[in-house]
Amino acid sequence: MEKEMIKIIDVDGVEREVELVSIIQDESEKNKYLVYTKGETQKSGNKVLYIAKLTVGEKGYELENITDEEEWMNAKKLMSEIVSQ
Repeated sequence: MEKEMIKIIDVDGVEREVELVSIIQDESEKNKYLVYTKGETQKSGNKVLYIAKLTVGEKGYELENITDEEEWMNAKKLMSEIVSQ
């Protein structure tokens, strides 16, 4: 399967190219999340995954940090479902 690369702007305003892993949505369909990797691997050999809340802003899609503890637990659950597939 070919990697899908996308460009994001990080919290410091720096544009980065990352590999899109998935876009996931919670059960209520209220929140969407972008799951991506920067190509880093853990000592175990697994890829390091990142997740950010995906919202629509004035300039298109925007990424937000997940700051709510309950939302973070739900996002981690969704990510674990991706990893177990």
